[in-house]
Amino acid sequence: MEFRILGPVQCRSGSRALKLAGSRQERILAALLLGADRVVSVSRLVDVVWDEDPPATATRQIRNLTTALKRALVAEGAADDVLTAEGPGFVLRPRVFDLRTFEEHVSRGEFREALACWRGPALSGVDSTALRGEAEELDERRLSIVERCLDEEISAGEDTVAELTALVAEHPLREPFAGLLMRALHQQGRQADALNVYRQARTRLVEELGIEPGPKLRELYERILRDEPEYGKTRCFLPYDVPDFTGREAEIGRLLDALRLGRPVAVDGMAGVGKTALAVHVAHRLAADFPDGQLFVDLHGHSPAREPLSPEAALEALLGQLDVPASRLPRDVDRRAELWRARTAGRSLLVVLDNAASAEQLQPLLPGSATVALVVTGRRRLAAVDGAASISLEVLPGEQAGALFAAASGRPDAGVAALCGNLPLAIRIAAARLQNRPQWTVSTLAERLGSEHDRLAELKVAGRDVAAAFALSYRELDSAQQRMFRLLGRNPGTDIGVPAAAALAGVGEPEAERLLEDLLDAHLLRQPALGRYAFHDLIAEHARSVARDEESGPAMTRLLDHYRDGGGPGWYRGERANLVAVTRHAFEAGLDEYAWRIAEDTTEHLRENGYLDELLAVARTGVAAARRIGDPHAIQLSLAGLTLAFWENGRLTEGMDCAMERLDVVRRSGDRAAEAIALSRAGALHSMLGRYAEAIRFYRDGLAVADGGTDAAATLWTNLSNTQEVLGDLDDALESARRSVALREDDRGMILSSAQLGLVLARLGHFEEAFETIERSIAASRDFGYLFGEAWSRIDLADALLLAHRPGDAREQAERACAILTRLNHPLLLSMAANSLGTACLALGETTAGLDRHRLALETARRIGYRLQEARALAGLGQTRAARDHYAAMGLSPEPLQVVT
Repeated sequence: MEFRILGPVQCRSGSRALKLAGSRQERILAALLLGADRVVSVSRLVDVVWDEDPPATATRQIRNLTTALKRALVAEGAADDVLTAEGPGFVLRPRVFDLRTFEEHVSRGEFREALACWRGPALSGVDSTALRGEAEELDERRLSIVERCLDEEISAGEDTVAELTALVAEHPLREPFAGLLMRALHQQGRQADALNVYRQARTRLVEELGIEPGPKLRELYERILRDEPEYGKTRCFLPYDVPDFTGREAEIGRLLDALRLGRPVAVDGMAGVGKTALAVHVAHRLAADFPDGQLFVDLHGHSPAREPLSPEAALEALLGQLDVPASRLPRDVDRRAELWRARTAGRSLLVVLDNAASAEQLQPLLPGSATVALVVTGRRRLAAVDGAASISLEVLPGEQAGALFAAASGRPDAGVAALCGNLPLAIRIAAARLQNRPQWTVSTLAERLGSEHDRLAELKVAGRDVAAAFALSYRELDSAQQRMFRLLGRNPGTDIGVPAAAALAGVGEPEAERLLEDLLDAHLLRQPALGRYAFHDLIAEHARSVARDEESGPAMTRLLDHYRDGGGPGWYRGERANLVAVTRHAFEAGLDEYAWRIAEDTTEHLRENGYLDELLAVARTGVAAARRIGDPHAIQLSLAGLTLAFWENGRLTEGMDCAMERLDVVRRSGDRAAEAIALSRAGALHSMLGRYAEAIRFYRDGLAVADGGTDAAATLWTNLSNTQEVLGDLDDALESARRSVALREDDRGMILSSAQLGLVLARLGHFEEAFETIERSIAASRDFGYLFGEAWSRIDLADALLLAHRPGDAREQAERACAILTRLNHPLLLSMAANSLGTACLALGETTAGLDRHRLALETARRIGYRLQEARALAGLGQTRAARDHYAAMGLSPEPLQVVT
């Protein structure tokens, strides 16, 4: 049975509408549907049916009408619990509900499907003063989705002029529709018509309301007046297209034809044959045909010393290019793939997936919409893309290879291209050498290439080893440059900066930078970002082939010393991928002391910057290395890092297992200070999982073994205060918080403890002292650049403001916390901040925004197992019974339903 309010209020069984017993029952049904899955009180229903003049028998009539409605619904096949009496009213539980279907389509970006749910004005035909405001709110929601839908369609190049012309006529004072019509007309080259729409809109606003158009409409008018391109964001993530791209006319034609027909294209061929260059060149040529953007991801299928990009990481990169923050991404690859397909559905996009490894890597990355053009490259034939046009690249034909050499070197070819096996990468390297040696002739270069025989086996083409170009480039370096080249071949990272290269070579940074720049000029290195240097995969293989063991061992020791010593916060951000690779290399080389120490030093920095995937990878390697050493101190510190990694990733159950293992290790070792810290972390995990009695037991045990004046004791008192506060033991929570603040010596710990103290003070009604305390924590966080502490403090301030009935100020603080946590990719605190923001929005009457924030909190809390925030989100969404069940399962009273928790 389907229930409808987006148009006439109806219950439909198949194609037949249930006949309602008059207008009063229709009004009751409308009110119950607007409060679907929540208790709608009898008093509310009385107001809805009779407005402000109910009869004395109103309550009895409401119950009779509602009971009759239930009988009618059940008779038509609805479940017995479709409509039940609960507490002060009734709950209607529609299985199929057009408003719910509408919002689900909107959440997936399926705007046309969402709008198809509407069959007229909301609550059409229901004349109730009490329902009028909600009907108007629903109609406004529909119009806002119409605007979003048309905005996307205009950006995708679709013709929306006729539809928008009708909408502007229907809503002449709604500026967004006028702006959309101006954009649509301008996109079709109708500049004069677009400007005329603005003039008409301005005239109406001035004459009828006495106001000028808003700044957005005025800005759009100015842009169209200047005839600037389409008003919107351009997304182009394509790499640089070389200006001297040569040849491949036949392949380019096949690629263009296939993509314009909507077929995906898979390009395969040997290393260095020019797959990426071809794909990028064609993508640039087609960019204008795909106004919603051109996306590019290197899947690292065949990058030396680097694992292929996982589907999860690739989807994170692709969705990031579509402005989806990492904090909103599901952890599960299948759900990320669903989000990717939903975000690309119906959009005019060109996607290049470069350097693919396998069908398994590619499958989750395939878009589901025919409007998305796809180009995939890889060394092997790619069978994962059904229906794809397959283009296998061979080396360049002789004439095109010679033309490429001439274009790259500025001199006519004399056999050099053939000696390079007509392989584009080798040709370009040889041409670069010639450009840098003006005294050489092309014949000299050809003679030198012809005398080379030590070539990489995998680059044999027609019996000739084209890797001679690499050997020649190496041989022409001076001794210092050659040594740097060889040592870089042993670098396990994806790229290298000047300080790391200096450590590797055992030279000063100015000398290291000079050598790196020399290799860059020789086209033996590339520069993916300012100050960063990297090999192409083929040249990296050559560098490894010429490396010398007698110099590589000491060099790797120096490099590992460099990474063990670390750097400032910016250093960790730039080196995060390399830290994963270096830690793994140390472990695989049996250098376990380096592996666990680098991991132990790195985890906190990765955590503060929100690099959660890298944090987990490094921490796991550190634990494996420490276990192989067998040193209890190394094991417990590494387990602490892995517990942190699980915590930050929202994998609380795994974090608990790790924390308990750490606790066993420190207890066996007799390290009481470490035991106190381990007990604190285990208690915090119990608290997140809703096991408050266990949490308090762990905190008390920790305080029993902690030195009373240590920072560990301060942390334990803070955590204990938090749990006591949740349980409603506010006097005890206040005492614990004050003890924590008194013990704190480190600045960051003081920020967290003070914020907790402020929140407890607010719960006790001491608002002035509470606000002053938390605001000091916020100011200190900003002074220290401590983003985590600032977000933590702003959440506490938002909740304190809510308790003081200041929802406007609370919303501002919660919004700022959410912005920080989105940047930090921190699901635990994000669930808290989203709930606080949702509560504030609902208190301000911003129902849609409030429910959206609570839904985000609910999804996040359920994913990570944060029981308290799940209950709070359910309460915010009006799912009272489920919220009460959650609170009861945690041993909490239902009182948190009425207060900020």
